[in-house]
Amino acid sequence: MVRLIFLFFFLFSCQPLPKDVPLEKYRSQFIEGQVLLEDSLKNKLPKGDRFLIISVRNLEDPMPIAVLRVKNPSFPYRFKIRGKHKLRHDKIMEGDVIITARISSTQTAEAKKGDLIGFTQARVGTKDIKILINTEVE
Repeated sequence: MVRLIFLFFFLFSCQPLPKDVPLEKYRSQFIEGQVLLEDSLKNKLPKGDRFLIISVRNLEDPMPIAVLRVKNPSFPYRFKIRGKHKLRHDKIMEGDVIITARISSTQTAEAKKGDLIGFTQARVGTKDIKILINTEVE
């Protein structure tokens, strides 16, 4: 019975492979790295629960491709965004992208006053990128 349940979850938890996409392109949908917090902002971290929201978007489109949310992270924070973090599974994460890291007291999509933010540009499939959170949203 346990094996049957395991098989069921394995089959239905896998992400669908978009049609006409080479398997290698699909496998390289990741960005791996570290989020760093500038020392001058450490005293501005939200009290209580805080969320680190890492989002990936294309250079010309403001809508995120993928989002990773982490509750109460410690810094530096190591992350890996993969295909399972995509908002739309029919899109491929590829090419040059902008990665934004934001610390907030809420999980909302939009930045608000007091949030701490940083960003960098990278290529999908890259490891060891660094995002420095160095700005407070006014």
